[in-house]
Amino acid sequence: MEKSLSVVNERTHILLVGGITLLVYANSLANGFTYDDEAYILHNQAVKSFSVSGLLHPVSFNNVLRPVTFLSFAVNWAIGHTHPLGYHLLNVLLHAGVTLMLYLVLRTLLESQHAAGTIALVAALLFAVHPIHSEAVASIAGRSELLAVGFGFAAWYLHLRQRPSWSVVCLCLALLSKESAVVFVPLIVIGDYLRGRLWLPRYGWLIGFAAVYLVTFWKLEGYRWGEKRVALLDNPLASLPAGLRILNALRVAWKYLALQMYPARLSYDYSYNAIRLYGDWRHTALALAGALVVVGLWIWAIWTRRNGWVLAGALYLGGFAVTANVLVATGTIMGERLAYLPSAGLCLSAALLWMVVARRDRRWAWTILSVVVLALTVRTTIRNQDWRDNLTLYSAAMHAVPGSAKAHFNLASEFDRLGQTGEARAEYAQAIRIYPDYPEAIENSGLLESRLGHDQDARKLLETAVWLTPNSSPDHNFMTVNLAWHLTKTGQTEDALRLLDGVIARWSVYSPAWSNRAVAHYQRGEVGAARSDAEAALRLDRANAQAQTLLNVLNAGLPPEERVSSK
Repeated sequence: MEKSLSVVNERTHILLVGGITLLVYANSLANGFTYDDEAYILHNQAVKSFSVSGLLHPVSFNNVLRPVTFLSFAVNWAIGHTHPLGYHLLNVLLHAGVTLMLYLVLRTLLESQHAAGTIALVAALLFAVHPIHSEAVASIAGRSELLAVGFGFAAWYLHLRQRPSWSVVCLCLALLSKESAVVFVPLIVIGDYLRGRLWLPRYGWLIGFAAVYLVTFWKLEGYRWGEKRVALLDNPLASLPAGLRILNALRVAWKYLALQMYPARLSYDYSYNAIRLYGDWRHTALALAGALVVVGLWIWAIWTRRNGWVLAGALYLGGFAVTANVLVATGTIMGERLAYLPSAGLCLSAALLWMVVARRDRRWAWTILSVVVLALTVRTTIRNQDWRDNLTLYSAAMHAVPGSAKAHFNLASEFDRLGQTGEARAEYAQAIRIYPDYPEAIENSGLLESRLGHDQDARKLLETAVWLTPNSSPDHNFMTVNLAWHLTKTGQTEDALRLLDGVIARWSVYSPAWSNRAVAHYQRGEVGAARSDAEAALRLDRANAQAQTLLNVLNAGLPPEERVSSK
């Protein structure tokens, strides 16, 4: 009878957690593609033109290798193409799945503890509705977190159920979704330790596969970890000496905790100047001392066999271990999506504290939980709406991180795209004020000034952007072509041709370089050269509208005096 009642309660818990999760994120289904979705989906040939070899090569712009994540995008693309509903629906379902797996893992690991099912339920409810997860769920590109954590928890649960083969398969899928899933190997070991079932030989397959994966991953990424080059703009910590990087990373870790405790101001971006960094002990010692206290308390919990707290600490500290810029510098200083796994530990901690209250006054405890879950639900549904489109997302960030150069630049770019010239100019100027050596902001500002007819200011800005960008960067060629476009527009075709000749010599497969050179030749009356370059541009990219327009003009027999737009 007791066993039957327990099964009924577990099913009720699962239905409750799953239903609330789906309800909280239902409004995200109306969202479109935003921010990183464009690079990872709309402009990712591995997604749009599916091939196994394409999935097994790192993405060119940031060296990311996540074949399972991109495979899921490719499936969405095959079904719904550019319609975002299917992408968002899958994300919501995945988050529900992750939450349910968290419940099952906690329920199993804490089964020797009183009211284990209730503790797991409370932790899962908090995890389901926490606003800091909105980036991982409401942003389609956040799917790598959902898949990595979901398959990681599945691997853990299957291991607990004595199904090692399937556990290794799920760990494989987790690692191929996102490399940070490697933390599940030590988490699984810690879980067994807590249950008194630690036996080293049983981890051979898990550790062996993880090691093979890491070596293969390192080789495929060009014998490096992560992004090819961590820009100061994306992660200022990467430019600091190791000691200062770690001290400031610990300060960022406390900011993560503050956001999880009070998620009032959330942002998709925390890059350059959004978070103040320090080079002295006066501003960093407190963060270090606090971190040492937390680690000390966790060690004490291990020593005194307080299994619930040990597990909570392992999830929180382990979840941040490879993304917190403490061990190595990563591609970003901070990201709310990176708190997805660690927050499971915080939610478990809250559930354990809640249980202390519940033992004294059960009614009061459930009232507190209801109020907290309701408040978090409201905040999450509001936050989901920020991800509706780029304008709402970028505008929302202005309240949370007004000092971020990238946030101002992205908002400026969106205003620019929408034709809101005044707002765009102001935001570009603010981005450049915050970060004077910001070549993308300087270039976009120059292009805007060119379109407005402010040709001298435009040339100065465009030349500065080219000068600030290293020759080894592909962006240097992009910016050089844009400068050449402006020179052609103002009749300085000789200078434009010199620049374009250099780009084509360095990177002959870049179609816009050929089409811009074609226009420059055309404006000089060199029709044969113009036709040849336009045809070369179309061979490289059949969608090059600039080249096609010029060929249409040439085929129509129009005289060179009837100029063709150079962009």
